[in-house]
Amino acid sequence: MEAKYWISAWDEGRTGFHRGAFNERLLNNFSAFNPQKGQSILVPLCGKTKDLLWLGGQGLKVHGVELYEKAVQEFFSDNNLSFNKDQDQHFTNYTHENILLSAGDFFKLSEGKTYDFIYDRAALVALPESMRRDYANVIKRSLKKGGKCLLVVYEYDQSRMSGPPFSIDLNEIRSLYEDQFSIKLLETATPDREGPKFSTLDFLKENVYVLEKIR
Repeated sequence: MEAKYWISAWDEGRTGFHRGAFNERLLNNFSAFNPQKGQSILVPLCGKTKDLLWLGGQGLKVHGVELYEKAVQEFFSDNNLSFNKDQDQHFTNYTHENILLSAGDFFKLSEGKTYDFIYDRAALVALPESMRRDYANVIKRSLKKGGKCLLVVYEYDQSRMSGPPFSIDLNEIRSLYEDQFSIKLLETATPDREGPKFSTLDFLKENVYVLEKIR
């Protein structure tokens, strides 16, 4: 969606995608990373999710990227964390110990920076089809060879509900990623109905995939 859509959503409190607890899909499937302390993880379109805290608590160097700067500020204030602030060409950066949050356009993420892991819970499903290929290209260039991406998506009848969050099925994931990644389904669950939009659906799944970069 255009930047102004998400800025309005945050300003108007239309943030049903934000959860006040650690995400169950992350907790259930984090072991697929087989992580080592000090490795790095990128969290695209992170909002102010508490998952950033949990990942940092596992000893990872966490880099979240979020368009809406106020959400970044609220992450630190909500969790009573101090921060250092600096500015680069594209982002305003907030740092606390091993957690770095960058406020700005995710698509301008540096091409020279790579990560051991990526955690995508609410990023790909937030984007219309016209933006997903460009998003996937940023993911591809940002992950080290042998690195893994934990991808959480919704699957439902798109004709019954307009996104976001959009429905992303396995065929689309293959189209976006299988040229460089192996793709494995880890978990399928029936999610909580997040907000009134999902209440219109008869069929809804939340699927968790691990994508490993092999090329």
